[in-house]
Amino acid sequence: MRAFSRTWAVLMTAAGALGLAAGVAAQTQTRETVPGAGGSEMTVQVKGQLVAKGTNWLIAKDSAGGFKVYTVQPDRKAIVDGVPKTLDQLQLGTMLTSTATTTVTPVTNRTTTITKGTVFWASPTSVIVTLESGENKQYEVPEGFKFNVDGKEVSAMDLRRGMKLTATRIVEEPAHVITQDVVVTGTVPQ
Repeated sequence: MRAFSRTWAVLMTAAGALGLAAGVAAQTQTRETVPGAGGSEMTVQVKGQLVAKGTNWLIAKDSAGGFKVYTVQPDRKAIVDGVPKTLDQLQLGTMLTSTATTTVTPVTNRTTTITKGTVFWASPTSVIVTLESGENKQYEVPEGFKFNVDGKEVSAMDLRRGMKLTATRIVEEPAHVITQDVVVTGTVPQ
């Protein structure tokens, strides 16, 4: 876990230290969504008797005697006594049960940007890189950070003018994917 934490810290420090301009043509950028751990699921069930309906709405009476208006999508179907039916096919008095399951899944949106350039000037704490676009960019170098030069890891002190290097920036943004599955079932009044 300590090695992971150290690697993560180096990657995030590198991202901050080597945050390269997004518009540079010499960049390779990949985006991916990585599933996270955990998540939650919640199910809510609503029951009521159909007492009125329109082209895209219905009114249902709950067991406590309260009434509620629901908007219904035109192509939405309820499974009534095992048969799929649209709103206009439902009979008044039908007992409806709506089961909505909402799932929240944590994910990480990860953007990896790889930029190549040539060392223009370097010191132990700062480096100026000439990007393949010809633009010079200066970056602060965190203590202990290593650069990839010809497949070898070197410190800022080992950089020399003219060396070709590759910088990788990884930006991770937490997000949540929310999905909802709604199933409506019913029984025709006897």
